[in-house]
Amino acid sequence: MTEKARQACAPGISMKPSKQLPKSIVRTRSRSLARPGNIDALLEVTHLTSQPLVELSYGARVKIDAGNFPRLFLMMHCARGRASTSHDNQRAEWQHGQTMPFSAGFDTHLWFDSAFVQKSVRLDADKLEALCARWLGHPLQQPLRFAARPFSEDLERTWRRTLSYLWSGDEGGLSLTGPAAAALDEFLLTLLLHHHSHNYSAEIAETVPVPVPALVRRAERFMIDYAGTSITVSDVAAQLGVSLRSLQTGFRQWRATTPNAFLRKIRLQFVRDELLRSGEETQVATVALRHGFSHLGRFSAFYQSTFGEVPSATLRRGRATSIVPSVNV
Repeated sequence: MTEKARQACAPGISMKPSKQLPKSIVRTRSRSLARPGNIDALLEVTHLTSQPLVELSYGARVKIDAGNFPRLFLMMHCARGRASTSHDNQRAEWQHGQTMPFSAGFDTHLWFDSAFVQKSVRLDADKLEALCARWLGHPLQQPLRFAARPFSEDLERTWRRTLSYLWSGDEGGLSLTGPAAAALDEFLLTLLLHHHSHNYSAEIAETVPVPVPALVRRAERFMIDYAGTSITVSDVAAQLGVSLRSLQTGFRQWRATTPNAFLRKIRLQFVRDELLRSGEETQVATVALRHGFSHLGRFSAFYQSTFGEVPSATLRRGRATSIVPSVNV
């Protein structure tokens, strides 16, 4: 891992690796900014999607002058201990089980107790701002700024479930392909844009005129044609030249569903078709991930609700019909 990468994930700390550990774990030694003396910091960065997962601990009380976080949106989850910050001229505290959002471009100071461990997500700033613009239907006129306070309890529960799944997926060797990674990225960013206050929240929540049915038909055609690629619903809106709000409103009005649900239904059918053509080497998880389903538990529930059977049952039938019996002459 380069020094630039370390600074991006752990701003304010000069990290000098003492030895290289397996995978992306780097053990470092650094000076405490709160008092003289060495601290032993452990940094692990995992890249399952374009939103890197960061686990970091210092093993001592530290005070960090993190600068102004250029192009850095960091959702810092406190897995243990307590912390406080001065960010955007606001003071805030958070503790075990809470997540604090940090926006780019603000002078930031951090105080961590000796027990503090963070499990955080560094957001892709370009994707985050582009998605916000797609919800609005126009380019951002000001930089995106999240409120400097911990997540609400409802958002925290969903965020922690997703975060836990990502960390457990890394330990289990989960490999996210293009469609699955794109879907998960958009889910995380949409979750934040809709459930944590920011300077565009009020505009995103505004109602928009119902689009004509022809727009919905064009969206359906586009999704049918490109569901086998890494498209997301925001890509559909961009292709049609409308905001995500308009696309959502149109599907709710004319189809009593959502664009996400429509795209998911197409991809579920793709999975089913592939399972029915399966051979002995086919695995449900591999097929699901290939077609954009990053959370296998939710995928199985959606599949059973849609087709009345679990994916493994379809797989067994597919394998059975693929066997050609031998004929003795």
